[in-house]
Amino acid sequence: MKNRKLLYISLFFSLSIYLTGCFPASRTEEDTEEKTETTEEKKENEENKEVTDVGEANGAAIMKIAASEQNKKWYSPSVDSTYLYWLNNQLIVLNGSTKCNIFALNVLYKSGFKTPKQNALCRDLHNTDNFSDILPVVGIKDISDAQKGDLIIWNGHVIIFEEKVQSKKDVYVKAWWAGTRQKDNGDNIRNNVIYGKYKISGDYVVRRPIKK
Repeated sequence: MKNRKLLYISLFFSLSIYLTGCFPASRTEEDTEEKTETTEEKKENEENKEVTDVGEANGAAIMKIAASEQNKKWYSPSVDSTYLYWLNNQLIVLNGSTKCNIFALNVLYKSGFKTPKQNALCRDLHNTDNFSDILPVVGIKDISDAQKGDLIIWNGHVIIFEEKVQSKKDVYVKAWWAGTRQKDNGDNIRNNVIYGKYKISGDYVVRRPIKK
């Protein structure tokens, strides 16, 4: 009698499960939840790293694009107009002005990095209240924190950082920029775009590009 009662209870329990579709939580489901959390944490870590790390490969890509852009005649002060790649190739007339900000942002755009939705002048880029979501400021007044591809910006000038060069007294960096007092030499200076050493001093900020 006792065995028959246990059998009825077992059958009733099995029937209840079948009709409701409910099953006890399995270890597999717990594993899935844990894996989802791990994936989300990994994604968050990667996003944080993206903000703080240009990456050697991306930095090298920026350098390569900068070298290619040096061949464009519209960076020369003798050409009144130039193109803003990041604003749908907008043509802008500058009447002989140097174009360091345009060169820098054109290079970032062609390299696949985020750029402002406007023609950002050097003073706009220098203002730390601007563009923190696409060009976060890092290592202010500490050039040792700069990475290849970073922008070093003064109120009236911007260069693309490659590496730090320490001298006995002063600190220099190797960099790319448009706007130099030196004449074109067909080598490291073409169309007023130069690849060379630049002395680091004064009130500057360092901005780190973020991939699109």
